[in-house]
Amino acid sequence: MDKAKFEEIVKIEKYDLYKKEAYLRSVMLPSIKIVGENRSKENVGLSKQGGYPEVPEDFKWPKHEFGDYRFALQINLSEIKFETPLPKTGMLSFFIANDDDKNVFFGAKDYAKVYHFKEGTPLKTYVNPNLDYFYVDHCIRIDLLENVDIPYREELYKDKGLNKRQLDYVCSKVPDMVSKKTFSYLFGYPYFNTLAYDPRKTDEWTSLLTLRWNNVFSWDWDMDEFLMFFIEKDKLAKGDFSNIRTDLG
Repeated sequence: MDKAKFEEIVKIEKYDLYKKEAYLRSVMLPSIKIVGENRSKENVGLSKQGGYPEVPEDFKWPKHEFGDYRFALQINLSEIKFETPLPKTGMLSFFIANDDDKNVFFGAKDYAKVYHFKEGTPLKTYVNPNLDYFYVDHCIRIDLLENVDIPYREELYKDKGLNKRQLDYVCSKVPDMVSKKTFSYLFGYPYFNTLAYDPRKTDEWTSLLTLRWNNVFSWDWDMDEFLMFFIEKDKLAKGDFSNIRTDLG
């Protein structure tokens, strides 16, 4: 949600939620909302979802046991005009071991691979001839908006900062108020519908990307599920994206 919406949420009188304003501010995390913008066919070198990635000349397209990874999205980091934990420049590119037969488990090691191509590295568009699924060339230009996030699942609350009614309200009503189920985002908290645990597992890990299902990309999870990417906090601080965990829910 944007900061203005957060200010509305913390003033809600129902179940005296406004009395927990300080607590909600204490658990708030920054996030980046990913918004699709089909305003131009020009997408080379820009942030986008789907289509063909821009990669270095010597890039080796990642492979798994059953075939090639699929390109999910890329972030041109120079397009982000506010402070984030990400490097300030370069291209961040996300690939997933997704295929129509679901051969690779969503939580498998290396289900996702993330690459940071540093500023100044010559990039070119890579059209992978091994990928021939129906929407392989479909591309959505994306914008990156500064947002904030709070937990919307009981499993993410480690203390008793909210009473039961307040917690139920925040987890069941507030997501609809902020259209939580309708977009992908970077950072913030993981969002899920089919898990009964905190997918971050330990405090050493944090959310990197929460990716909403989109049928035009032939992603093979259900429309009410999210693919969640996690990174170790110390590696994020170093700009090291070599070890990414995933979960689906």
